[in-house]
Formats: sequence, structure tokens, C-alpha cells
Amino acid sequence: MLKNSQLRVRLFAVHGGVALACGLAVLYLSLLAANPFFSAMAIVIALVLCGAAITLAGIADWFAAAETPRRSLRQILLYALAGICFVAAGCFLGFSTSATLQVLLLLVIAHGLIFGSLGLLSALRLKHKGVDAVVIVFFGLLSIAMAGWMAGRIREFTDHSALVWIGAYLCLVGAKLFFFAGDERYHALHPHRRLSTAPPGSG
Repeated sequence: MLKNSQLRVRLFAVHGGVALACGLAVLYLSLLAANPFFSAMAIVIALVLCGAAITLAGIADWFAAAETPRRSLRQILLYALAGICFVAAGCFLGFSTSATLQVLLLLVIAHGLIFGSLGLLSALRLKHKGVDAVVIVFFGLLSIAMAGWMAGRIREFTDHSALVWIGAYLCLVGAKLFFFAGDERYHALHPHRRLSTAPPGSG
């Protein structure tokens, strides 16, 4: 149990670090994209950077699959499939000439809607709803709201504004995953708190 928890902490931390670093880099590239002379170069760099970041996340999932105890077949399959999807998407963005900023926006929108909805579902399934559930709901709603906003305005985005929203969303993902890493580590060190701690009036 402790090994699985440590594995999740490392996975959350690696994914969070990659997402946050990529988000900050994309925000910096959005400044370059505001200049028409550098816009095309900034977009290419952003696509390659995001492709590399997604690929690294997929490789991290493969390492997680390799380190998962053999009896946890469902987790092994989940990590392996996630790794395949991430690496495939990363290779497409980083090495395909048909990859565009629109494709990257669609990937971000899909990620926000899917993982935001899964976050809300996991919060509702928590037996003891405390601060953890509130934060998960907050991240889930914010992810869905950002994805919905980008979906509604996708045709109006300039290269600069698209990179700003992509960078901001990646920073949100990084912050969310760092929270999950810290939360998982805390509950691994204080297992009884997961069951007993809940602020008054939290339900």
C-alpha cells in the first residue's frame, strides 16, 4: 500500500512539474507570438515543447506501470494505456507537419472536460467530504470552465491569445497535480487522518 502511495506521489510530482514548466514556457512564447515577425517561430516551438512534455508524461506513466506490483493489473493497464496515448499525442505534436495550434487547443479542451469531469466524480465519491473534496471540486470546475471558454472562443483566438490560454491551463494542471502529490504524501504519512479529519459542517 505504501509503495503504491509513493508511486502516485512521484507520478503526480513528475506530471505536475512537466505541466508547470511547459505552461510557463508557453506563456513566455505567447509574448513572442504578439510580434508578427516571431509568431510562426513561437508556435512551432510551443508545439514541439508541448509534444516533448506530453511524451515525457507518457514515459513517466510507463515507468509507473513497470514499478506497480504485479497483483495490481488494473493499475498496470491504466498506466500503460495512458503512456501510449500521451506518447502518441506528443509525437504527433512534436514531429508531425500537420500539427497546428488548433489541434493543440482541441487537445487542451478535451483534457479539461474529461479530467475536470473525472475530478468532480471522484470528489462526489469520497466518503468523508472535507477540504480535499472542496479543492478537487474547485480544480474540476475551473478545468471545465476554462475548457468551455476555449471551446466557445476557439474561432476567435489569435495565435497570441491561444498560447496564453494554453499556457494558463497547463499551469493550472501543474498546480493541481502538485496538490495531489502533497495530499497523497500527507495521507500516506497520516493514514488515520483520511478517515477522521473533516471540518465542521462539511458533511
